[in-house]
Amino acid sequence: MARSERALLGLVLGLLILVAGKASWIEAKAWVAQALIAQAWERTLAEGGHHPPWPWADTWPVARLTDNNGKDLYILESASGQALAFGPGRMAATGGGWVVAGHRDTHFRFLEGLEKDDRLSLQKADGGWTRYRVSATKVADTRRDSLQPPEDPQALALVTCYPFDASAAGGPLRYVVRMEPVARAESVVSAETLSGRGYPGR
Repeated sequence: MARSERALLGLVLGLLILVAGKASWIEAKAWVAQALIAQAWERTLAEGGHHPPWPWADTWPVARLTDNNGKDLYILESASGQALAFGPGRMAATGGGWVVAGHRDTHFRFLEGLEKDDRLSLQKADGGWTRYRVSATKVADTRRDSLQPPEDPQALALVTCYPFDASAAGGPLRYVVRMEPVARAESVVSAETLSGRGYPGR
């Protein structure tokens, strides 16, 4: 093998090691961040108040979202770029329900697979759990559609960029999953059944 070929091979191997090391570092940093956020959430449940996951963080966990597979996502206060790098973020509340934003290629990738009536569970800082069902999904255009919180204080909207396979982020489209508490949804169905609407075979 010529000297130039050996030099080129060495350069390629060095770059591969560098890339692999960088990827491992990113994965390790993400794992540590999630562990610290989980720890901050446990402190929130035990002590109340706001507990940033690390001293210089400008956000803190405000809720835990769990899917049917038992996977936890910690919702952070604020949908700023720094917060969204570590998890879904609650957009500034102006009354009504919650709007929670997350990146389509990481934490909120699973929204693509949600269907109507799918269930998720949400735990807030008081420790109580609420079971939610998907009531509707839609694609919103931020150039004309407002992403205001749902009027119902118990409602929940999960938002991410759209399309999911877009080559570049930052477009105007958003995928919105609207959710409502299961108990209320089931009581509505029961009321409709008793009144004769929605009765099977009608």
